[in-house]
Amino acid sequence: MNNKVAVLIDGGFFLKRFQRINSRSPRIDDMKPFLDDIMKKVNDCTSHPDSCDVLFRAFYYDCRPFGEKRKDPHGKEMDFSLSPAYKAGSLFQSDLRTFPQMALRLGDLSFDGWKVDERNAGQYIPDFKQKSVDIKIGLDIAWMSSKRTIDKLVLVAGDSDFISPMKFARKEGILVYLVPMQHNIKIGLREHADFIIG
Repeated sequence: MNNKVAVLIDGGFFLKRFQRINSRSPRIDDMKPFLDDIMKKVNDCTSHPDSCDVLFRAFYYDCRPFGEKRKDPHGKEMDFSLSPAYKAGSLFQSDLRTFPQMALRLGDLSFDGWKVDERNAGQYIPDFKQKSVDIKIGLDIAWMSSKRTIDKLVLVAGDSDFISPMKFARKEGILVYLVPMQHNIKIGLREHADFIIG
């Protein structure tokens, strides 16, 4: 019997950790090796080659890049749609839409004004807040676990907000794997994961 595996990726976390590890932003060509590596570490078919785990689906959660115009505290208008981050984010999400066995789940990115850049005195940076992303992840975990759509859940994240969904999945009999991408995660996340994938 083939175990079905779902890989849930917190996009904001993934982007930061990928950039930290690789000193560049991810491209769509990076996704297949990333998922293949996860499946290789999750898979348990050495003694029974006919019962290898299979990828049910990968889910990527993020916000649409913010592309509106806003005036900074000095009165200068900034068009965020012209920024390299907006263009790279839009292209990456566009490519994810057609990536095999990938579901793109998008929340909203709200502009909450400006804040002082701690690394550059006197400079301001936009204050963005994600909305609905964590909720979408939690709901998908609950849905797949309660329906027994999957046998194994792989969560690429580092946020303690996911402890409750992880606990629910385990109560439903789902094996939970956590991929912290070399991030120093809190003990609560470790406690409620069956396995940590390095």
